Amino acid sequence: GLGLLALIVGLVVFGPGRKQSAPSEAALELWGVGDDDSAWRDLLAEFKEQFPHLSVAYRRLDEATYEETLVNRLAAGRGPDIFFLKNSWVTKHGDKIAPLPEGFPFDSRDFASTFVEEPTKNLVSAEGQIRGLPLFIDTLLLFYNRDHFNAAGIAEPPKTWDEVAVLSRGLTRRDQAGDLTRSGLALGGSKNVEHSFEILNALMLQWGENFVDERGGIILGNNASEALKFYVSFSSPTDANFSWNENMPNSLDSLAEGKTSMALGFTADVTRLRNKNPHLNLGMAALPQRNVNQTPVNFPNYYFLAASRLSPHTVAAWQFMLFATSRDISKAYLENSGRAPARRDLISSGTSKAELTIPYRQALSAKSWPIPDEPAGRRVFAEAV
Repeated sequence: GLGLLALIVGLVVFGPGRKQSAPSEAALELWGVGDDDSAWRDLLAEFKEQFPHLSVAYRRLDEATYEETLVNRLAAGRGPDIFFLKNSWVTKHGDKIAPLPEGFPFDSRDFASTFVEEPTKNLVSAEGQIRGLPLFIDTLLLFYNRDHFNAAGIAEPPKTWDEVAVLSRGLTRRDQAGDLTRSGLALGGSKNVEHSFEILNALMLQWGENFVDERGGIILGNNASEALKFYVSFSSPTDANFSWNENMPNSLDSLAEGKTSMALGFTADVTRLRNKNPHLNLGMAALPQRNVNQTPVNFPNYYFLAASRLSPHTVAAWQFMLFATSRDISKAYLENSGRAPARRDLISSGTSKAELTIPYRQALSAKSWPIPDEPAGRRVFAEAV
């Protein structure tokens, strides 16, 4: 438990057999997005109690400008000691991270046995260097309007994309002029489909696209093309799947307003949907798969803790990161923030919150690929659509 961790961290700081002089004090700054102060208050107080010579101050930044602000501040030498990095930014911003220093009793094998597979592939380098530690994993979900399903006599949410297409056709409504009055599924657009980049990545991975060729270059083959065709079939007026166009509102807003029966999003979107419409009879289901026999492929979206290469306190930063992601401490954080864990033992012990059971399960089959530059990728995918 925590006592053991404190002992381990003490050994790292002082070393076995060293004369225990007072450890040097350090005030660390942690930058993140999404969480307000209340999600971190207890954790930071507990850390201060265990390590009185260290303190961590949390600062929340706006998600829309976070990457730019972080990069600019680090470049100017005014950045934080610890920051959250998005899982899809590892390739682009790996040079800004201080990997786990030598001397900590935690290695790549420990990482793989502690955390689920996706961050193990993403955050442990080929040389075994640990670049950061994940606290949580979010994955794409199918959201649906239970009232629409009940009225249409649909007892269970769809499990495959073929089932999704069939249900969407039955749920889509048009007026006499042929204009959409209700969408069965919000899919096929690039501007008004929230998370269209992530959804397309998920489809391409499910369709078997590798993305990376033998020489390490990025290449999109036939599987990506087939997945893209399926995606845009829902926004093509001549296709039987037609259920969406650019005149519709944002996909999640449309779902909240009752204008759409099904849409895709992350666990992090649930609060927004409920705030927009407290009366929405919201259903949540696993991300549909290509077919029932397929090994599930789920697409992750998460931020992980990283230590700044420029911080003068990288050892203290890693002490905090190992503390924050330890079993009992991260469990309390996850209960505060309503997210699914990245730790295998916490997934095994399950959750009492019914709406987190699917995110818990999907964390184990989350899969991505090393995206070299996310903003550029988003532009390319939007143009392809």
